[in-house]
Amino acid sequence: MRSDAKLESFEAIVDIKEGITAADPSEVPTRNVWVYDYVSDSWEMGPKMRVGREFAASGVIDGKIYVLGGCVVDTWARSMNWVEVFDPGSRSWAAVPSPVELREKWMHASAVVDGRIYAMADRGGVVFDPRLGEWGPVSTVLDMGWRGRAAVVDGVLYCYDYLGKIRGFDIGENVWKELKGVEKGLPKFLCGATMANVGDRLFVVWERKGNGNGNGSRKEMEVLCAEIVVTKDESGELWGSIVWSDVILVVPSSSSIVHCLGVRM
Repeated sequence: MRSDAKLESFEAIVDIKEGITAADPSEVPTRNVWVYDYVSDSWEMGPKMRVGREFAASGVIDGKIYVLGGCVVDTWARSMNWVEVFDPGSRSWAAVPSPVELREKWMHASAVVDGRIYAMADRGGVVFDPRLGEWGPVSTVLDMGWRGRAAVVDGVLYCYDYLGKIRGFDIGENVWKELKGVEKGLPKFLCGATMANVGDRLFVVWERKGNGNGNGSRKEMEVLCAEIVVTKDESGELWGSIVWSDVILVVPSSSSIVHCLGVRM
């Protein structure tokens, strides 16, 4: 059984408590945008983007949604609109200028750190500061260590590495550090795991077939979640303390975790 605290934390991740924007789930480039209204528990079509996209990067800064890449820059329209920004107030999209040499198509991961959008492509990645209008490449250290989905807590970008361990990237120091203190309480996340920042705590959500004891149905998949308090000690090392970890949902085995989003309630 989950405690009320666990259930409340879980709902903060999977129940949309504010309107969010999502791209069309089809596997072809699309201009469609869908908006979820938690009050009416319904989806509606939002204002279309200026160009069709797939596998784009995104980030929210100052209440505006920025979308990068996900399109081939083979036409003037796609080239000029490689980056778009959506203003919820005016419900409109506008093009954002971007350097030609940075325009990759496939964007595999993105995160917002200290008011900058970091987006990873097939090779390398870009960092964009909308407030200053400045662009640049991500550091080689960040590029080599960023694997899978990520979340940012207190200015540190967390993801799991190729060994399945959680690591944090300190932008200021330009270095990856292992998150210590969680090794015994969490599995190695080789696939099917994602993360979110909820209340300045790191939440990890992952998949597991059956019930973990060998007795679960092969037709079912468990979704597990762990809440972790992350801190940095005086020497700069990253430490995690697991508040709770439990099964939060059982779904058909054909399901998979696509994304995990933390929202303010």
